[in-house]
Order: sequence, then structure tokens, then C-alpha cells
Amino acid sequence: MKKLLVGILVLASMIACTSQETKTEVKTETTGTVTASGPDVDLIKKSITAFANGDWATYASTYADTAKSYHNIWPSNTDTTVGVKIPVLIEGFKKQRELMDGKLTMGGAIYEVVTMPDGSKYGHVWVDFTWKNKKGEVGKSVLFDSYGINKDGKISYEWPIYDTKDVVRLAQ
Repeated sequence: MKKLLVGILVLASMIACTSQETKTEVKTETTGTVTASGPDVDLIKKSITAFANGDWATYASTYADTAKSYHNIWPSNTDTTVGVKIPVLIEGFKKQRELMDGKLTMGGAIYEVVTMPDGSKYGHVWVDFTWKNKKGEVGKSVLFDSYGINKDGKISYEWPIYDTKDVVRLAQ
């Protein structure tokens, strides 16, 4: 019994002499939200569907007047020549569509919009595009596109990333 009592006293002394860590929890607004529905997601769906259909007026209407597109490149704050204004981009798309037989077909689309704690919004789409060229050959490209969405509910930039292999074949 003496050994048990001495053991308890030694253990209690060790616990009492151990420095206790004080934990302080600070709650801050550090989380954003992610949604797959709502007006901002509808904006992205409207834009990508208009692109697939070649409806250039609707496509342009989803973008802010100052919006730029950065296809398969890293946007840069120092090199302002890498971004393309949307009207210039549309003219390129029109020429590209002349090489296609019909519209693009969309499949497997996933949409989301992330709202950051400061209120800034970023939209994303993953979509599978297929098309036929004038020779009847099928082309395919999986696209990931990231968008900035401004306070006016317009796209302020887009940053699409995709494999250009079958797109390049259109011109051959």
C-alpha cells in the first residue's frame, strides 16, 4: 500500500510541475464558400454554352468591357501583351469555326463558383468538347476554364487551359 501511495504522490508531483500550455482560439473569417448553383454559375453556363453554339453576341454579353482572356498561358502583371480582349478573341473563334462542320458538342460539364472571404468570386468549369472538321474527322479537347467574376455579375477575365493538339489539326 505504501508503494502505491508513494507512486501516486510522485505522479501527482510530476503532473503539478509540468508547465501547462494555454490554448487560445482566435476565430476569424478565413473560409469562403463554394457553390454549384446560383446566378454566378448560371453566368458561366451561359457563357460556355454561347461559345459552344457560336452565339457570339451572347458570349460577349457575359464579359465586362475590359475583360481579357489568357489561353494556355500564365497571366502576368508585368507583360500586358499576353491577354487578349474578348472582341479580338471572338474574331479568332469565328475564323476557327469556319473550319468546323457544325457546332461544338459539350459533354461532362462541371461548374462551380468560389466566393472568398473578401467577396471576390472565381468561377470554374471543366468540360469535354468534341467537333468535326470539314473532312469529317472528330476533334476533342477537355477544357478547364477559370473566371474572375466582378461585382456587376460579369466575367472580368478568363483563363482556359486545354490540349491544343486537335484544335491545331483544324487548320491542317
